[in-house]
Amino acid sequence: MPTRKIVVSGPFGAGKSTFVAALAAGTGAVHATTETGVSDGTAVLKTSTTVALDHVALELAPPAGAAWHPTTVTLFGTPGQDRFGFMRELLLQGADAYAVLVDASRARSVQEAAGIVADFARLAPTAPRLVAVNRWADPAGTRAPLAALLGVPPQALVACDPRAAADCRAVLHLLLDGVALTEARRAPAAQAATRGDQL
Repeated sequence: MPTRKIVVSGPFGAGKSTFVAALAAGTGAVHATTETGVSDGTAVLKTSTTVALDHVALELAPPAGAAWHPTTVTLFGTPGQDRFGFMRELLLQGADAYAVLVDASRARSVQEAAGIVADFARLAPTAPRLVAVNRWADPAGTRAPLAALLGVPPQALVACDPRAAADCRAVLHLLLDGVALTEARRAPAAQAATRGDQL
């Protein structure tokens, strides 16, 4: 069974730890977390924060018609606070795909997510990506302007309640679709290079 590394990142309070925990719940998989109490002004939003990472390993079966096979996903959630931003770059190394989670109800979350999207696009320019949008009141009416604010095409946005395991699995399925498509596109070039080496 192939193994894929997927990273979920985003601003403080966007729902990253909740996303990982929702996927782990009921599966028997161990959710490793480094959450600790919040000791600054951000405590008005939540009482704990991730200081290093969240992690879970999951076995996913493809839905009907998917281009990928049963896969083990090693999922890493990054810290949201900027002071732990160096962990984002470390965790992104070797990732096959990533999602940036954003709370659409908070302008600051959108602004901070745009910065993370830009950083990740620079660090992993060929990796499939999605922006998973939490608390998105009007997807139909705000998709284009929200995408513009985040610096991504509208089709990169997907609604996601990180408390709902089905939503979180759908995000992983879409990312695995992207990985399969990327590899299919690379295959002819790799075969041509191999033939060239043999000449």
